[in-house]
Amino acid sequence: MKQALLTIGFIFISIVVFSQKMPNIQEAAMKAPGDVKIDGISKEWSKKLQAHNRATGLNYTLANDVNNLYLVIQINDPVIINKVISAGITLSIKKNGNLNDVQSITYPYFDVNNKPQIDVKNTPKIDSSKASKIKADSFMTANNQKLFEKSRWIKVSGIKELDTLMSVYNREGIKAAQRFDNQMNYTIELSIQLRHLGFSANTADKFEYKVTSNGATMMSLNGISFDTPKPGTNARKVLTIGPGAMPPSTLPIMMSTTDFKGVYTLVK
Repeated sequence: MKQALLTIGFIFISIVVFSQKMPNIQEAAMKAPGDVKIDGISKEWSKKLQAHNRATGLNYTLANDVNNLYLVIQINDPVIINKVISAGITLSIKKNGNLNDVQSITYPYFDVNNKPQIDVKNTPKIDSSKASKIKADSFMTANNQKLFEKSRWIKVSGIKELDTLMSVYNREGIKAAQRFDNQMNYTIELSIQLRHLGFSANTADKFEYKVTSNGATMMSLNGISFDTPKPGTNARKVLTIGPGAMPPSTLPIMMSTTDFKGVYTLVK
């Protein structure tokens, strides 16, 4: 048991040290792996995330192939995970430095009246026992199922040929997925066809991008729900605090909007 705990501790410290050594902003463009699948499982990216942004707490990679632009985000801080599930990540693309020509995608995007209640606060610990892994796998599966059931929308802005709200099952060339692993590390994968952005990998187009971790509201916060009374009654909304709700001391973090900017040149 002691050896297992020491091993887990060593792995955790290694991850922290590795994140600290990563650049704050991705330094170079990256050609996407040939086996990319937008499913929230990051095996094709696990050793290739390019930066750890300290302002947002996000590990990320921006990459492209001949047809698509990809954004992959991984988070292991429960407070930041809770924030992102509550308010989403927005990828904004600015063409030719034009402030009036900005295209953006926000994901995840939940209806505040039909949002999942995810528990990232009470993650089971995995030790050397088989029982602990089974418990962690069960916890992961239950939370992923809640994400899948409620994750229906991608929010789009500035792309004229696309609706503002798109189904995650759309056929327009925009894909998004999110998933936990059994340690409740959280991964988001996004892809958008370059044609929607007016770009081509063949001409190595260059653009400015911004990744925003949107600030949550009390209505959108994961772990908190409001029961709306029936019309015509004098009843007030009832606030319910679930087991996954974060401590009040974390509210300033979860309700603040943070972002970072970079420049990317498409790889041919």
